[in-house]
Amino acid sequence: MNSQSLLDEMVNEDSVRILKAAIPYLPSKGQSFICIFAKFLELQNTFKLLHSSENAMQICAKPQEKTDPLEMLSACSKVCHGPLKEKLENITNTFLMMQMLDFDNPQKGGTPFHE
Repeated sequence: MNSQSLLDEMVNEDSVRILKAAIPYLPSKGQSFICIFAKFLELQNTFKLLHSSENAMQICAKPQEKTDPLEMLSACSKVCHGPLKEKLENITNTFLMMQMLDFDNPQKGGTPFHE
């Protein structure tokens, strides 16, 4: 399971990924230092990304007219684990059920599934 967001992929260079992969094999004190150093490099890369151009973060952005709350919930759910993932999936299912009920209501302009 790939739990990295697009932003994570943009700010994590191979060197940062290698540092993170090596952490379990280091002694305790080395792990602490490498964890902090890897996060520092990520922060440094984030600043570089944000200052590289005026619209750098537009790389990650969805076009405003095409934003869909269900897409956002699905993307968030992909990077979550445990109870939070379950809550997001429940919210998504609730939205889908509401859409189905709305679609099935001819008085609100929806087309009924059965005629």
